[in-house]
Amino acid sequence: MASRSVKLSTKNLSKLKASVGKPKFDRSTVKTGIVHLGVGGFHRSHQAMYTHKVLEEDPNWGICGVGLVPGDKKMQDALSAQDNLYTLMSKTSKATTVEVIGSIVDYLYAGNGGDATAAVINRLASPDTRIASLTVTEKAYTVDDSTGDLDVKNTMIQHDLANPNVPITPVGYIVAGLKKRMDSGMAPYTVLSCDNLPMNGRLMERVVGQYAEIVDPQLANWIKEYTAFPSTMVDRITPSTTDADIEYLSKAYEIEDAWPVCAEDYTQWVIEDKFPLGRPEWEKTGALMVADVEPYELMKLRLLNGSHSALAYLSYLAGHRSVHQAMEDDLVYSFIERYMNAVTPTVPDVPGVDLVAYKDTLRERFSNPNVSDQITRLAEDGSKKMVGFIRGSISELLASGDDTTPVAAAVAGWIRFCRGYDEKGEEIEINDPQALALKETANKTKTQGSSDFLKRFLSEEIGSNARFVSQVDGFLQTLDNHGASELLAQLAKTK
Repeated sequence: MASRSVKLSTKNLSKLKASVGKPKFDRSTVKTGIVHLGVGGFHRSHQAMYTHKVLEEDPNWGICGVGLVPGDKKMQDALSAQDNLYTLMSKTSKATTVEVIGSIVDYLYAGNGGDATAAVINRLASPDTRIASLTVTEKAYTVDDSTGDLDVKNTMIQHDLANPNVPITPVGYIVAGLKKRMDSGMAPYTVLSCDNLPMNGRLMERVVGQYAEIVDPQLANWIKEYTAFPSTMVDRITPSTTDADIEYLSKAYEIEDAWPVCAEDYTQWVIEDKFPLGRPEWEKTGALMVADVEPYELMKLRLLNGSHSALAYLSYLAGHRSVHQAMEDDLVYSFIERYMNAVTPTVPDVPGVDLVAYKDTLRERFSNPNVSDQITRLAEDGSKKMVGFIRGSISELLASGDDTTPVAAAVAGWIRFCRGYDEKGEEIEINDPQALALKETANKTKTQGSSDFLKRFLSEEIGSNARFVSQVDGFLQTLDNHGASELLAQLAKTK
């Protein structure tokens, strides 16, 4: 029987089922006001969704997506074949709502270099562009975690410093666009980081300023004086799209979409309100505009993201592969509850937020079977995530003398995972920019203990703390001798 699915496109919107949400604005009148680097699943479930709603009243904030890495060519192909439309499936534990998002009105792929690179820089330098935003993952900020500065030894940064007019990194593109605007006598766009990094705006300002100082000190001074880098807190669990998701959309809603997005129904966006050239009225669509993002950001990074990382490694070793299945394991659930409570003293007071209720909601979200996030996704880029999500909590807990037991167990799970094989001896793929170094150093902990690993990948301070090192070593011994499930059981007994 032939499929009745309708290929997603502007002309076919009227053919979609009545239950499918559709753009309520004329996309042909939309102007591009935002250039966004890194159009993955999260951007499309989050910022693009908020902006889609704004466009119903203000057509000046369309998004031009930009792809910088080879994997982004697939996104360009998928979106261009659908008039840059895509389907967002929002899932509670029991129901799914479907909406076609129309805020992305153009897409540029810069991976071919040459004219493609120039096209991105020209779009950044366009008078219509008032915001340049990013979701490029933690590692793309090219930060040296030992110093918090721009990693000038990074080979891609070295390429951009030698060839600033043909960049390949997000930092290089942001600076190239700003330079062209300065040279043209234009005001700079606002640089809006939407990645899960502590005070992401300040970090972006730091690395952009350090890069610009090397390229052109005059430009660096201009950026420092005139460019805004607001920080944000972003939150919406968005698993990678699967073939099953695409098939479900086709069968249940009769939509042929090459790359839909699936996400939980919960979403939160807190934004530092600092936009010299104006901004969309995101607050009308549910965002919170504030003077200080930091309390919200620390709450989310330490309780949500940190708990995700804590869950990932021990759950994987215990045999789980999806987050909701792991949370159905009483031992994992108990561990995550204990982890959240342990790091709560490192979270400041957050205006209008009850942290007890917030933690309860997080555990409910992790347990949502309709979202079914992948543990392997949470385990990616651990060398960046453990620094950004957990290191600060460890340092503060050690300084205050508070309990570090579940945090040390989470770190032990990470180290054991990084050895590259599971409890059955089967290979674990370490998806991390420092994969080889992680694997080599993790395997040395079997005979040398964890101190050197902790010093290298977290901090000298943490790796030199005898109490914490002893805790991690003890948990590693339990993992080696008895396995992750037994460690989780022991933690539950001593809760």
